[in-house]
Amino acid sequence: MRQKGIEATRQDQTSSRHNYFARKPSTMFPWRAVILINKASGKPIYLQVVDSIIAEIHAGRLRPGQKLPGARTLGELLGLNRKTIVAAMDELNSQGWIESFVHKGTFVSSRIPSIAYQSLPGKELPGNQETTAVQVNDPSWLETLYLDGSGKKMMDDGVPDVRLAPMQQLFAHHRSLLSKKAYLSLLKYNHVAGDLDLRTTLSTYLQETRGINSTPENIFLTRGSQMGIYLTLAALIKRGDSCFTTFPGYQIVDDMIKHLGGKVVHIPVDEEGLLTGSIEKICKKKKIKLLYATPHHHYPTTVTLSPDRRIELLRLASKYNFFILEDDYAYDFQYANNPVLPLASVNNNRVIYIGSFSKCISPSVRTGYVVASGAVIKVVNKLRRIIDRQGDPLLERALSEFIKSGDLQRHLKKVVKLSLHRRDYFCALLTKHLSGEISFVKPEGGMSVWIVFKKAKTAKGLLEKLCQAGYLIDSERVFLEKLHAIRIGFASLTEKEMEDFVGALRDAAQGSP
Repeated sequence: MRQKGIEATRQDQTSSRHNYFARKPSTMFPWRAVILINKASGKPIYLQVVDSIIAEIHAGRLRPGQKLPGARTLGELLGLNRKTIVAAMDELNSQGWIESFVHKGTFVSSRIPSIAYQSLPGKELPGNQETTAVQVNDPSWLETLYLDGSGKKMMDDGVPDVRLAPMQQLFAHHRSLLSKKAYLSLLKYNHVAGDLDLRTTLSTYLQETRGINSTPENIFLTRGSQMGIYLTLAALIKRGDSCFTTFPGYQIVDDMIKHLGGKVVHIPVDEEGLLTGSIEKICKKKKIKLLYATPHHHYPTTVTLSPDRRIELLRLASKYNFFILEDDYAYDFQYANNPVLPLASVNNNRVIYIGSFSKCISPSVRTGYVVASGAVIKVVNKLRRIIDRQGDPLLERALSEFIKSGDLQRHLKKVVKLSLHRRDYFCALLTKHLSGEISFVKPEGGMSVWIVFKKAKTAKGLLEKLCQAGYLIDSERVFLEKLHAIRIGFASLTEKEMEDFVGALRDAAQGSP
């Protein structure tokens, strides 16, 4: 009985297969109606054919086992080259949507099931009941970042104009890499410290432009400068360690230190940068692990640390044995004379240098770098591996070629010249329309202006008034609340955009509707 059953099954399978192959190609199927080719689309035509056929299979209009026309016939039906259809069929076959048999033809795969989807009975699923407590570790002292302007005009606190971003030039290098066999190695897992070629290029570039002597082994690539800052802090800070930052300053760094269990000690800032005299007074009383600073165009006030205080800061770091974390976010945007060299150009062992391409190219180019001693780099390497295995090797190699070709320097020369004009125009507008309500110092560099309101009541409710006027301000609210000041970027604005914003700012400051 069992043998008989097996034979019957084989006969059924043979019969089914015979019927399967006996099907005629579906030339009557409305191919022209369902496969619509958009030649203006950036997607290759053969992939448009692939997507259309898959969609018909999903919809059930092309059934499992249904025979398809030959490549020449289908090409004639669609008005396409036979090679295009062959490429589409090869792709469908590699994905398992179709199968071909010698002397028989090409068919929709018999292994594609016809599925009738059924909703899950939600009431029977565990965990669907309402709960009174969400078991997550929410750091309530941190603010959630929302940048959805909901149709409003976003006013940043100092970023480059993305309309000027040299993406065509950068991705020309990217495309060039794809034409070489060597690019395949960049698709694999690579060194956690980043592409060696870019680290080597950066070593030379930083020496030539900033006077920083380093080796590729002392450079670590990150996804933007913020990751570099966090990894460095995590490598150095133990719970309970005290760290210097400034107030006003980059609030996110305070948040990082607190998150890592450290304690924040604020140093005041004046027109010459952070007050080094305050540093020594505190160092005599307690141990300090590191100091975070933006000596070039201090965030947010834009002032530059004076030469005398730079020398004093390095002396204090050596005397009291603390690290200096130098965030040089806008080094290239200097308008008065030559930029002052970074602290890292004088003392590489004591100073850890942070830089990024996000400010000189575009915020979306998330490639930053850390320059530090081998001991620091070793720990940063370990920490990077537990949150992000590596960066983007293809982008990093393209950036390396972008620098070596001179494209970066040509781009900077152009945008710095334009930013200088925009700074002057923006400051002239502020003086003309708001001199009675505000005070400011024209910045020597950077991409923003630090505006201080002469009356506290002017600053009160300012963000809400500007929001009503259609502007969303991406700036720390605490600056307005405690210092009656705000940082506004000009580098990403045209003259007309500046005029419109300054008009809205004037109306808000003067209490006009």
